[in-house]
Amino acid sequence: MIMIEYYNIYLPKSKREVKIEVSVPRYKNNIKFDTFYFLDGQNAFKDSHAAFGKSINAAKTLGVVARTMEKRILGVAIYNSGSDLGRINEYTPFKIDNPADPEWERHETINCFNFCDDLVNTIIPFIELKYNTYKDKNHRFIYGSSLAAITSLYLGINYDSFNYVASFSTASFLFEDKFYSFLDEHTLKNKNIFLYVGRKESSDGSYDKELYYNSSMKLYKYLKDKKVRVRLVVDNIGEHNEATWERHIIDFINFIYFDDILYV
Repeated sequence: MIMIEYYNIYLPKSKREVKIEVSVPRYKNNIKFDTFYFLDGQNAFKDSHAAFGKSINAAKTLGVVARTMEKRILGVAIYNSGSDLGRINEYTPFKIDNPADPEWERHETINCFNFCDDLVNTIIPFIELKYNTYKDKNHRFIYGSSLAAITSLYLGINYDSFNYVASFSTASFLFEDKFYSFLDEHTLKNKNIFLYVGRKESSDGSYDKELYYNSSMKLYKYLKDKKVRVRLVVDNIGEHNEATWERHIIDFINFIYFDDILYV
């Protein structure tokens, strides 16, 4: 069984309050947790909270993991700022070259830098003080999808806080040159990066339907050349939505613990 607990936390750099949901396995006394952080947190645990009426049901998956693998993972779902431009600002560490909407051209990368600092320096300490968690990067995991997949990679690479990064349907084509310059400038040693992409992905009619696939293949090959521990899972019928991403959260967890794939 999983319990969901709710908090509102003030982010000093972002200068706003953020809502978070925490999924806690029952019988938590004397159990130390690994911690799994989810961006776009309203889409993480409950369909009723999800922006488009469908979550990735991550709490359910973490419950399965607790029962079948005996791995106790605390799930932390961090809500995004809500509006389209607000989310773009919060999750975009590079200036967009290929915007799908003219409004995106008004985004400010400083908002993403502030949010990432707040996640590392405010949200993580709050969680690790409140719950009996391991307090090191080897026991922290970060997940993001689409634009938030870039943010999860940025957090995993730019900070020494996460050694396991899940990047689902990575939208690196929005700022490809800047993204790869960032990767070139950073040490990727000891990082564990899980990539997922579907062959039927298209999040906007202005984008070629092969963009997500081709971008993910390029990133996978780049990381392999850099000797990063990386796995790419390709779903031949996968679309760009939470229903598809839900199916592959378990693959990321198996990558962390077993270096194997388990479908349930």
